[in-house]
Formats: sequence, C-alpha cells, structure tokens
Amino acid sequence: MVPDPSSVSRRTVLATLGGGAAVLAGGTAVVGVTEPTALPDSITDAATTHYPTPPEVDALWRPPVTEAHAREAVETLAETVAESRRRWAEMDSVGDDAAPITTDAGGWLEDAREALDEADHDTALFRARYGLQFAGEALGYARAEQDAVDRATLRDRAAVLTDRARAVADDLKLYPTTDPARDLGWYVRIEGEVQSASALAARALPEDADSGQNADSGGESDASADAVDPEVAGEVTAALLRGEVDAMTAERYRDTLFDRLGSDTGPHAEALRAAAERFRADLREYPSRDDVRDRYVGEVDEYGPWEFAHSRLARWCLGSTAPVPWRTPIDTDLLALRTVALSIGVARRRAHGTAVDRLVVEPDDTAFDSGHTLAAKRRAQATYESVVGSAPEPLLVTQIGRAVEDLQVAEVGSGGGRDRPMWRERLEAYLYALVGRAKLEAFPPLRDAILDPD
Repeated sequence: MVPDPSSVSRRTVLATLGGGAAVLAGGTAVVGVTEPTALPDSITDAATTHYPTPPEVDALWRPPVTEAHAREAVETLAETVAESRRRWAEMDSVGDDAAPITTDAGGWLEDAREALDEADHDTALFRARYGLQFAGEALGYARAEQDAVDRATLRDRAAVLTDRARAVADDLKLYPTTDPARDLGWYVRIEGEVQSASALAARALPEDADSGQNADSGGESDASADAVDPEVAGEVTAALLRGEVDAMTAERYRDTLFDRLGSDTGPHAEALRAAAERFRADLREYPSRDDVRDRYVGEVDEYGPWEFAHSRLARWCLGSTAPVPWRTPIDTDLLALRTVALSIGVARRRAHGTAVDRLVVEPDDTAFDSGHTLAAKRRAQATYESVVGSAPEPLLVTQIGRAVEDLQVAEVGSGGGRDRPMWRERLEAYLYALVGRAKLEAFPPLRDAILDPD
C-alpha cells in the first residue's frame, strides 16, 4: 500500500531513506546511489521538504549594523509615530476609504524596540524601516488634512535626500580596495542603499499627483495651489522617511568600509568597467526568451511536462538582464552594483543552457517522478557546499542571492488538482533545484572576471 503523502512523517522519510541523520547531513543516502525513481512519490515528495537547504544569504555575510545606526532608525520611527498619533487625535474622524489602515506603525515600533533591547541591530533596523511605511503614510495623510504640508516642502526634502545619495555615490567612484573579493561586496551593498534612497526621493512627487484642484468647485484651485492630496502626501512622506533611512545606512556603511580600508589601497574602477563591458557583450550573444519558447514549445494542443519545463526555464533565465530596473539618473554611477547585476544576467543565461542539457524530461512525457526532484536537490546542495561553503567572500554573496532562493523553494508542495496536477508541483521543484545549481556553477568565473578582467 502506498502511503498518503499527507501522512508521511519526517521519521518515516528518514527511515525509508536509510540513516536519516546521514541523509540530512548531505551524506551518501540510499536514494542518492540508486535509481532516482526507485522510491514511491509519496516518500520522495516528503523527502524534498526535509532535505537540507542553504541558509538565508544575509546569514552568510552582510555589513554590520551598529547600535547607534539601529537606534537612530528606531528613534525616527518613534518620532513619526508620536507626531502621527497627535495629529490624528486632533482631527475628527475621516470617512475616506483611502485613509491609512493605522495611525501608527502597526506594531513595528514595539518590535523594533524589542530587537534593539536584545542587541539584534540588523533586525531593529529592518523593523524600524518597515514600520516607517505605515507610520509615514499616516503622518503624511494627517499633515495634508491639517494643511501642514505642501508640494514645495516635499520637493525640497526630496532634493536634500537626492543630494545625500549622490554624495555617497561620488565618494565611491574610484572603488579603492585592499581585498577586492571582500571590499567589492561592501560597495555593492552600499550602492544598493544609494539606489533605494535615490528611487524613493524620485517619488516626491509623482507627475500625475493631485494638483490641488477641487472637483466640487468646478475645477477652480483650492486656497493653496500647492496643496497635496492626503493619500499622495502619505505615500510620499513614507517614501521619504524610508529613503532617509537608506541614505543613513549608505553613509554609515561607507564610513565603516573606508575606516577598514586604510591608506594602502588600489582603485578597482577600471576593472569594474572592463568586466561590465565584457558581460554586456556576452549578453548580446544569447537568444531571447521568445526565441527559446518557439524552439522548444511553439504552438501545442497539449501542455505537458516538456512544455512546462521549457517555458519555466525560458521565463526564469532569459528575462531582464538586471535584477533591478535602472530608472533614476544616479543609477548610471553605481558601477559595482551595475557590474554585479550584469554578472547575474550572464549567470542566468548560462544556467539556461546547462539546465536544458541536464533536463530529464522528454517531449512525450505525461508525468514526473519526484525522485528526480530529490536527486536534483541533493546535487544542488553539494554544489552549494563546494561553491559557497560556510564563509564565502562578500562579492560572491552579492551574486548568489536568487540562486540560493531557488534551492530554498525546491520542495514538492501539497497542491495538485485538475488545474495544477501533482506532476507540475514535482517538476517545478525539480526545475528550481536544477537551475539554482546551474547558476551557482556559473558564478565563480564571473566573480573572477570582476576581480581580474584581464
């Protein structure tokens, strides 16, 4: 009798695989040295959820957050919440469906303070910044309702934020390093904060925002032509508050890195430019997503495992070049971030070819065995351990994020049904493991090209 998947326990899985501790440690498991399809799907489905997966990328490396850094963010949130509560207490009830869902931070202030008390500074910073989305919306809305904010004030604040972001970007332009594999990882993280601050500043104010005209007055201007719609004021205030935290983070990371560099450094800017140009040239050589779909899928009456696999691989690997859009002028200056983004684009495209070569799906298949999923996950974990290990260089950490996520989600879910049969659940998990492993294999030479493009 084949057991029902929902009744398969972790103990059952490990006992069936033979020596559970060895399996979960990545050792030689029975399922790894026999045919992948030797065990029933009910066992291998469950095994994919118990097999080891990599930790979150931030657990591998990230710039440290000091107590002072985290405390400043938490205090900003506390001040925002206090003013918001005061203003909302002064107002009559607001019958607007667009009003904020909370007049404070929705509990994030308390959570941020708790993390700060526990000396978990990374978490305190994250929670404070997240809470500013809610508290900022509430505060901006209330200020607009009380005519306590106008467009000029918001624009001036955005201009100051943009200047802060650009000042950090300008400080990095030579990219001095003593240990490029370490220091370039710092530059990528700093520029990520700079980019976020710049993008959030650019949202104040949207060009199509409410111009202050009153529809009920036949289109005539309000008393203040510079008035701001409360909902827009809330969105922009929240964006500026979060952007200011990002600018502070960029400044603190920059200062910490420069303190660590000392005076014995060499510039890495030209090496970054050379690597970026090489990656752009490589990207031009790959086919488009549509071309690949036409080659492997085309127009079909039946959409089975073969079509599903190639559609997914094309979508995941042959999409946009960069992991983030380049929409603000300051982005052109962020050379380390841009170069790593291009390297990720190349890795995705190389991973597509590798994944297609290793694919175990045939055109006439109508089902998929999750033994292949478990085997792919085992191989991917082994690749992770050999490429990344327990103490990877910061530069590599900035490249591998999505590949690690692929391995983390390579599990067979409990879905299934007429619209999504179980073979799709099993095959999709297999594809995540397959493409995640292929990306990890692609990164070391791309990292080396950034470190020494000659």
